[in-house]
Amino acid sequence: MILKQLFIAFGCLLLVSSLLNAQNFSHEDFIGAGHDKLITVTTSSNSTAATGQQTVDGFDIQEPEQLKDASRFLAQCTFGADWSTIEMVAAMGKAAWLQEQFALPQAYTHAEMYKHSEQYLELDEGEELGVNPNVWSFFFRTSWLDNNLQSPDLLRQRMAFIWSQIMVINTNSDLFEDWGQISANYYDMLATDVYSNYETLLMDVTLSPAMGMFLSHFGNPKANPALNIHPDENYAREIMQLFSIGLWELNPDGTRAYDADGNFIPTYNNNDIKEFAQVFTGLADGTEEGYFGHFEETESFSTMILTPMKMYQNYHDTSSKVLLNGVVLPANQPGMVDVEQTIQHLANHQNAAPFICKSLIKMMTTSNPSPTYVSDVVAVFNPSETNNFQAVISAILLHPEARTCTPTDTYTFGKLREPLVRTMNFLKAFQMSPNTNGDFYSDNECYRLLTGQSPLEAPSVFNFYLPHYSPQGPIGQNYLVGPEFQILNTTNAIGGINDMTFRTINRGYLGYYCIEEEEPFWEWDLEEDGVPYVMDYSTVLPLTDDSDALIDYLDILLANGLLTPNTKLIIKQALEELEEPNEKLKMAIYLIYVSPDYNILK
Repeated sequence: MILKQLFIAFGCLLLVSSLLNAQNFSHEDFIGAGHDKLITVTTSSNSTAATGQQTVDGFDIQEPEQLKDASRFLAQCTFGADWSTIEMVAAMGKAAWLQEQFALPQAYTHAEMYKHSEQYLELDEGEELGVNPNVWSFFFRTSWLDNNLQSPDLLRQRMAFIWSQIMVINTNSDLFEDWGQISANYYDMLATDVYSNYETLLMDVTLSPAMGMFLSHFGNPKANPALNIHPDENYAREIMQLFSIGLWELNPDGTRAYDADGNFIPTYNNNDIKEFAQVFTGLADGTEEGYFGHFEETESFSTMILTPMKMYQNYHDTSSKVLLNGVVLPANQPGMVDVEQTIQHLANHQNAAPFICKSLIKMMTTSNPSPTYVSDVVAVFNPSETNNFQAVISAILLHPEARTCTPTDTYTFGKLREPLVRTMNFLKAFQMSPNTNGDFYSDNECYRLLTGQSPLEAPSVFNFYLPHYSPQGPIGQNYLVGPEFQILNTTNAIGGINDMTFRTINRGYLGYYCIEEEEPFWEWDLEEDGVPYVMDYSTVLPLTDDSDALIDYLDILLANGLLTPNTKLIIKQALEELEEPNEKLKMAIYLIYVSPDYNILK
């Protein structure tokens, strides 16, 4: 279990400390679990894992190993699941469940955003909400949470989030903050394409006004040396470096190729960027009335941001362009032909399959996939085949390397769960619903400040963390990577624990502790407004009479069957200090959440 040991040694000491110091809690503390008894830790114990069948107060755990396997599978490809979904996957099988998910209709964040914003916006008679300039981005984040908590298309929503971390836009600007439609439309576009194919996705991202605004190829003109105008190179660089082929030539198994002198081989150079920049000239406002140039918040702006960019031929560079591997686009082609051929060129580049497939594997199942794992997934990758992403997703999730969980001394499979994934797993496990205002606004608005992560709020085009990040210490020393550890710093680790403390030990998630510029960012009057949201624990509360049964149930539901005997014993000893069923349940959830066993998905 070398990888888990290395992960724990580097990144989980803060989490372990909360297990060992659960006392004297206040909302300023990141350690502690809401009671005044120190948890006793022992180094040996007997396993309390369920075997065969366990019955407690009428509750049966049938085939626990199958349930653990189903729960672990769902943790790799969704934001989490409730008990009934875990049972369903265990019964019907993973492949059948995937096919069912592929067939489900899409839940649109854009449509849900308008429902939420109607509570806050007063519209003039006849005014359409979709063109109102004050549909702010927090409505996107609220509707994102609502969709992910209630929509049955679990796989699509998780895949959209994964692609949003590969083909990144950052919404932390006044324009994006003021126009939530931009974020919602981009996210829905990703969600629409997650089951299609890579070429379709790459083209849609290229023509997206959100991406055009973010990477500045919206209104990108051809060169005019007399006026010192040159094509913007941002998108030309990032579509190669981050969205398609990466920096270095790869073998089909995802390992780097070498030249005759034993050096890595760059995939492109600065001159290639200049050539590609000429391709992406002439794209701008996609509405019929349209205009070319920098976007302006005119009356047509709200329509423009929802419409794919179109080509303005007069602003497109019509010279010949030399792409990679000596491919030449002839002069005087229509601009969209240049764009289409370039997208096809990148999608079919020898690097695209291993680069994209390895990126998806690392996001879904393991930070350090074997060359065999990568090459097996690459074998089914076809950038233009209809619904090819369905085959790629299935190959990743059903691969023997992803399905085997038999740790050995050299076991390197696994990954650190991202903050948002950790928390959503808890919220999905139980039925969460808003209490008084019918909205999740107070929940999602402060989350990024605490944990460093929120949808479409990565700090740069390089996402929340770099895919090749290797933290100093035993992970790096063993030539492994742990990308998600780049977001796990002392501030975010403490913030994540504080966040879960408010969700469990305290009475709910209260926005008043989220402070921005020393002023309350969101006030919630607990006495007047009540608890912001409620969690339905009715199914599991009867198990609090038996600590072993409760821990076994939560192990499958939350921790995917990954709790070790020693962690279970620590949790059990903490529960024995409590009497009230709700306190026992919330303590068990909290201690699972902060445990290394839960934080490392293996």
